[in-house]
Amino acid sequence: MLRLLRPLKGQRGVTLVELMVVVAIIAIIAAIALTLYQNVQQKAKLSADQGVGAALRSAVAIYYGRKNGNFPPTKTVLNTLVSPSPPVFQCAGGGYNYDAYTYVNNTGLITLGVNNAADC
Repeated sequence: MLRLLRPLKGQRGVTLVELMVVVAIIAIIAAIALTLYQNVQQKAKLSADQGVGAALRSAVAIYYGRKNGNFPPTKTVLNTLVSPSPPVFQCAGGGYNYDAYTYVNNTGLITLGVNNAADC
């Protein structure tokens, strides 16, 4: 009869050193993965803000075309042009924030500002 649970002859369990090496390898892999994940999050937030900037740029271009070459007078008016809701920023000011970008109404220039990229 075949015994399924035979005692292992001459073999012992895992040593403490081997266990520590495995834990160290897992810790290194986790540290690398965490930094890569944080970079991906930051890039995604910056991309979202670039999308908001593109929406604002489109709103200015549409206004300019419909108003015979006149730009929107203020950024408050510009926020009302972006529908269905005002712009929400991830990095540039966080949330709905008038100070997240500057707008020059005689040229139509929009500049997004990121004060601290680490908070992004």
